[in-house]
Amino acid sequence: RLASGSVDMSVRVWTIDESGRGTDVEFKGHTDSVDQLRWDPRNPDLLGTASGDKTVRIWDARTSKCVQAIETRGENINIRWSPDGQHIAVGDKEDNISLIEMRKGKALKNMKFEHEVNEMAWDPSGQLFLLCTGGGGVDVFRYADLLKPGDPEAAMTLVGHTANCYCIEFAPSGEYFAVGGADALVSLWDTNELVCVATFERLEWPVRTLAFSHDSAYIASGSEDPLIDIAHVATGKQAFGIPCKAPSNTVAWHPKKMLLAYAGDDKDKMGRDEGSIRIFGFAS
Repeated sequence: RLASGSVDMSVRVWTIDESGRGTDVEFKGHTDSVDQLRWDPRNPDLLGTASGDKTVRIWDARTSKCVQAIETRGENINIRWSPDGQHIAVGDKEDNISLIEMRKGKALKNMKFEHEVNEMAWDPSGQLFLLCTGGGGVDVFRYADLLKPGDPEAAMTLVGHTANCYCIEFAPSGEYFAVGGADALVSLWDTNELVCVATFERLEWPVRTLAFSHDSAYIASGSEDPLIDIAHVATGKQAFGIPCKAPSNTVAWHPKKMLLAYAGDDKDKMGRDEGSIRIFGFAS
């Protein structure tokens, strides 16, 4: 299954056949744009969506129905599941982060940051919580400490960029994670040592989106550049460059195959949003 969200308030789940043709089912319920969505890492039938309507919704893809609607503080733009699927973190346009317990469907903690915060991620153990910031760093929190009352205090800050850090992704192997920034760099970090081991510098515009392939061998990165860069993680060399006509908003690999879905700000001949999703990797 492939899921997509849109400024038209819709959520769609696509079934793609071996030839690359897709059929979709629309999930209705949000009343504003759907800015980010992610599948539950432990339950492939559950999809979490973050919307500008100040809610997070959990959908059951088997029934196409919303099974939970959780109210949040602001217009949501980022969402992430914990590795065990028990918690969700959601971030909004006003730099609030809410930590939600899925069993009760309620926020465990709401945090207001005084600086820009962007995408977030748990490490594979679920013990560390990493948060991209506008200062060019990634704040690392001990998750247990983050849940305690009081203002959040980072255990450390990883600095590898000269401008805002926007996106973060862990490799499926857990060995590495990558960070994309406004300085057009992708930095690669050792998960255990928390040190930067490589940087990829082929893009010229802010990196908006990252994804590792299922075998952790490749990393795809998208920006406002007219291509998506696919690099060998081991060497940093380019494996593929996918031409694009518009800035890329999201890239996502298939969990088991060498297929990459991507979507961006494509316009039709009339200048309207095209709303298209493309998949790289099918035989032409």
